Amino acid sequence: MNTKFAALLVSASVAVVLFVSAADAKCVTRHGKGWAWTEDMAKFQAWEIVSQLHGNWPLPETSFRKERYSCKKDGSGYTCLSTIEVCK
Repeated sequence: MNTKFAALLVSASVAVVLFVSAADAKCVTRHGKGWAWTEDMAKFQAWEIVSQLHGNWPLPETSFRKERYSCKKDGSGYTCLSTIEVCK
C-alpha cells in the first residue's frame, strides 16, 4: 500500500514539473524603455511599449509577469527600462 502511494506521489510530482515547464516555455522576456517627467509615468511608458509591440494592446491576448523596472534621473525627467515576461 505504501509503495503504491509513493509511486502515485512521484508520478503526480513529475506531471506537475512537466506541466510547469510547458507553461514556462510559452513565455518570452521582452524589454522596453520609457521617458517622462515623473518616474511613474516613465515606468508606464516602458510597460506600454512592450504591450504595444508584443500583442497586448489594446485587447489583452497575453499576460505579463515578473515585471521589473530600472529607473534613473535623466535631465528634466526619468528614463526607465523594463524587463517583462510576456506569456501567451
